[in-house]
Amino acid sequence: MRLHECYRFAVMSGTRQFPKRLLVSILIGLGCSSPKPVEGVWRPGPGEDAEYIPGPLKNFGPFDTYTDAILAACPMILSKPNATVGYLQDLNPELAARTATEYCAWLYYTPEHKYEMSMLTDLSQPDDLVANKKTCVLPTYVNDSRYAPGDLKYIFALHNHPFGGTLSLIDYRFIEKMAHHHDWEVETRNGKVRLAIIAFFSQSKDPAAPTCDGFYQYVPASREVMTWVQTQGRWKMKKHEILEWRNDKTYRLRSIQEDAGRNPH
Repeated sequence: MRLHECYRFAVMSGTRQFPKRLLVSILIGLGCSSPKPVEGVWRPGPGEDAEYIPGPLKNFGPFDTYTDAILAACPMILSKPNATVGYLQDLNPELAARTATEYCAWLYYTPEHKYEMSMLTDLSQPDDLVANKKTCVLPTYVNDSRYAPGDLKYIFALHNHPFGGTLSLIDYRFIEKMAHHHDWEVETRNGKVRLAIIAFFSQSKDPAAPTCDGFYQYVPASREVMTWVQTQGRWKMKKHEILEWRNDKTYRLRSIQEDAGRNPH
């Protein structure tokens, strides 16, 4: 979209009322300027294998526990451009849908008994079930040149939900597909950890300083779906459910008793 076309769209959609700094951010999110690299975000170049995302992410970790890694990953991912657009939903739903961006990455475990994160990617594909929605496409493997491919253990597929919504059918199906490529459960120095997908969310109305308010988690091995919220730097389970498949595209979530004393797993 050309710059004058973007500005005309912004004015027609009521975006002109926003502060100048926010307007510039929105216009960039619409593709109204030359694409610029985003720190820590990988997009495959010519000849690169899109099935392998580089790792580790610079200036992130390594961490001794996965809970510390999650605590650090949440605000970092949510701080990326248009990673949270809930503040726009009521003002301009169309604009919110156009600018919303999902970022995804792998949290993995190394032979040094450390938790590392791959680079992020914002590669996306249309959501077949929800109009005007894009989902992040996370490569199947991590390319960490320090180790042989089989030495890495995949822990969590991390991403953000720009609107703060719960996990979707696409999320559930993605991590179950990944369970065909990676172990459902791995042994770590901290004990056994099960493969899971995690979606961070923010309820902040300030796009310049989004808060990390929690995340949704699905564990294929146990079919557990959990909602975690952050309180004073600690994770507390708010909701605990079991996913029951009825067919390939239909499921129900059955509530079970909350267990606030557990850690994300």
